[in-house]
Amino acid sequence: MIAQEKKPIEEILGYLEGKKKVVVMGCGGCATFYHTGDTKAVNAMAETLTKEGKDVFKMPLPFSIQACDIEKSGVWLEKNRKELENRDAVLVLSCGDGVQVVTEYMDEKMEITKAVIPGNDALGLVGGGPKKFKETCQSCGMCELGKTAGICPLTSCGKGLMNGPCGGVREGDKCEIDEEKDCAWVKIYKRMEKLGEVEKFEQMLDPHEWSKMKRPRLFEIEEPIGMDVIGAMKGMMTVKFGPKPKLDE
Repeated sequence: MIAQEKKPIEEILGYLEGKKKVVVMGCGGCATFYHTGDTKAVNAMAETLTKEGKDVFKMPLPFSIQACDIEKSGVWLEKNRKELENRDAVLVLSCGDGVQVVTEYMDEKMEITKAVIPGNDALGLVGGGPKKFKETCQSCGMCELGKTAGICPLTSCGKGLMNGPCGGVREGDKCEIDEEKDCAWVKIYKRMEKLGEVEKFEQMLDPHEWSKMKRPRLFEIEEPIGMDVIGAMKGMMTVKFGPKPKLDE
């Protein structure tokens, strides 16, 4: 998912200078997970802006309704068309994808041109949990994990090296750039050793293929997920799971 954090309120107020009537729009996707775009975040931002003299209309999105998925978030935009028409700006509490998708939809489909402002800073694709996460993938478009024992050197190595360690590995197998961080290539070697595939470490890899990083990248899927599936997902949230099984079971 896309990790994100709230922008400083000073920056947001700077964007909203001269704009009195503001819509605060949430996101039911990644921003809800990080508490930067859920209903609570929308209410908190609305309260802050109201204290700053703004006339605020709140537009939270339900869980699983992402701002960047316009087929679904567009329903809420259309539902609140009159408010959007009568406001000076829309503050979107999502990543940059959501901000730009909302901007484009309002401009091209709704023919409503307003300032659409980001309320969050996106920090990249991360994995882990339940509380601590780290960047694991940079969406390069040409995954190399099959060559590197499931550890990505592009994100795990401080220099993004694809053909082994740089030669500056610190004592304790630490990174030359960050002494608190393990060397990615030492980790790759040790994992290959466990897998009985050390010979792969000696193979020279071709330069990484970056052609799929051409911007903007465009995609098309044959069968998009419809609103009926989203409705079923809500039912899944009511399922109660039993205790975790013991490791020896």
